[in-house]
Amino acid sequence: MKAKRGLVLAGLLTAFGTPFAGTLEELKNLLSTEGVEINLALTADYLYTANRDDSNGTVKVEPDKFGFNSFLGIFKTASESDPLGFGLAVSNNAWAPVVGIEPMPDADNQYTVDQAYVELMLGKVSVLAGRILTNIGGEAPYTWQNVNIQRGLVWNGEPVFYNGFRISFDAAPFGFYFGVNDRDTADGKFAVEAGISGSWSELKTDWSFNVLYPDKADENNARVFNLTTNFGGLEFAPITFYADYLNVPTDQGDRNAWGFALLTDLTITEKTSMGFRVERVIQEDGVDAYGIGCGNDAWTVTLTPKYAFNRYLYLRAEASYVSLDDPAFVKKYYPDGTAAYDDSEWRFGAEVGFVF
Repeated sequence: MKAKRGLVLAGLLTAFGTPFAGTLEELKNLLSTEGVEINLALTADYLYTANRDDSNGTVKVEPDKFGFNSFLGIFKTASESDPLGFGLAVSNNAWAPVVGIEPMPDADNQYTVDQAYVELMLGKVSVLAGRILTNIGGEAPYTWQNVNIQRGLVWNGEPVFYNGFRISFDAAPFGFYFGVNDRDTADGKFAVEAGISGSWSELKTDWSFNVLYPDKADENNARVFNLTTNFGGLEFAPITFYADYLNVPTDQGDRNAWGFALLTDLTITEKTSMGFRVERVIQEDGVDAYGIGCGNDAWTVTLTPKYAFNRYLYLRAEASYVSLDDPAFVKKYYPDGTAAYDDSEWRFGAEVGFVF
């Protein structure tokens, strides 16, 4: 049923996506006169994990899966002349596949409110309160926002959304922020966030340094220190580099992990491009900050060619490879309860998307 649903959605996007966009564009232009922006995205995805065998086993190993994204966001950015802003975003964000993470998520019809906040601008100071998006990292929450379909392992060690407030101060070319949030947990513990950012317009470069420091007793108590840089000097190949240092308190003392990611989106022609990401993840013994096993290290490489039919509709394919220091990928389960493990993983995928 899920496979059929994915194929039907892909067909509908291809057949009706572009005509539908014309009506939406008229609505978007009408609302933009009031400073309100509407974002809509629909995708149909397929991912296949090679070298998996689910025969003769007591536990099923799923080698492939269909998924989809559906997103609706309504935003109004506050400014000095119009100081009140807001944001509301709803999606089925359970479909967030990550390279090297098994099992792959289910794209069930479970919708969540990802963002719901109000914003107040007081001169150079902005106050944001509600459910907000983290400032940490170089990748976004949804497939269609990134150069690759799957998110990277480094992204998997970072926060995404949480409930709280953030105070930002603009002192161009620098920016500063401070906030308190719940680290997206329900244990009553809070985390402190802070950061500084800057830009170099002549080189089309910007950077940010971000810190998230949760309570030691939090369900997710990893302290995140992140540096993200964007280099836009090469217009045909903008580059993002980001690095994370994670410090995780445990009963045996603090454990550390490091993640490094380099991404680019190479323009080939007016309608074709190639997304590329390479990552290195390193973990000390006794910590699994990225979901690949305690003390395990990894390399990942992902290639994503894309063809844009027009400004709204696109089709892209993907090939990803993950290499672990220690075998952790289940290749096959046996009737006696044992399993065969592998230290590498190939995945292949495709996505058709309509983004407005």
